[in-house]
Amino acid sequence: MSASVRTPVASAQVFLAGLIDYAGLFPPASLDMMSCVRNYSRYLKSQERWALGRYILPVARMDEFLSAKENVAGDPWKLSGILSMNIVDDLAAVDGFNRKARGAVIDAVELRVRSTEDIELAMRHLPATTAAFFEIELEHAKALLPAVRRARGYAKLRTGGVVQEAFPAIERIAEFLTACAELGLAFKATAGLHHPLRCMHPLTYETNASEGLMHGFLNLFTAATIAWSAARAGYAVPRDALATCLADEERANWHFDEHGLTWSGEEEPVHVGLNVLRTMRSEFALSFGSCSFEEPIADLRELDLL
Repeated sequence: MSASVRTPVASAQVFLAGLIDYAGLFPPASLDMMSCVRNYSRYLKSQERWALGRYILPVARMDEFLSAKENVAGDPWKLSGILSMNIVDDLAAVDGFNRKARGAVIDAVELRVRSTEDIELAMRHLPATTAAFFEIELEHAKALLPAVRRARGYAKLRTGGVVQEAFPAIERIAEFLTACAELGLAFKATAGLHHPLRCMHPLTYETNASEGLMHGFLNLFTAATIAWSAARAGYAVPRDALATCLADEERANWHFDEHGLTWSGEEEPVHVGLNVLRTMRSEFALSFGSCSFEEPIADLRELDLL
């Protein structure tokens, strides 16, 4: 996977650093545990390891993970545990895992919530050293994102799935980014972001799979940069620009160099300097979960970003 990879320019490396959480257990890949553990171990040894984030693990499968990883050496892995609706029991299981596990630590959890009570319940039982990402239905974002912010949690945006109906409209994503930027609320994304740019692509890996219009992670994280930069400067978030960026399919509109990122999809190009980009990635747009690490990397190489 690494043979033809070159070192990216500074702004591309900052933009992509730790961006891809590996979720190979989940659809459409749906790999077995041993395959995922071996894959992640290999990715950690690859030239692209700097772009790799956490290993995504359902809490219900922690024992299976420990058995698969038993003979895999190396530095401790950082995991994100996917909780069920049994929040209290799952968090207790995470605490037990972290006490006994060797070579791995669950330092983040992710869970779907439907109310402020769910958020408050999770935070009451969450260790101080563990980050919590709350996935909220977009139609409830306006009501629940402030509660996530008050609880010192993080937001989670679902951007797709294995059917076209699972992909939210650009306008809803722009609303989510605007709300998070105005609140100063960091987030991660998940699902459907296998490709850098918005495109038509098969929705699964099955032969003759249906194609659908998929969001791109370059689109999403550039739009997040625009939203965050505006809010940070005290300006109104330019929602129309976010929508335009999220819809942009032209590689030529993205320019990375040693000084920053320029997106020229509008009449007035947007330039973000290296230090601002670095702060944005560490404080706002954190990562996205993907069932493939190799597919995004291959696409970035095709776009001459790696």
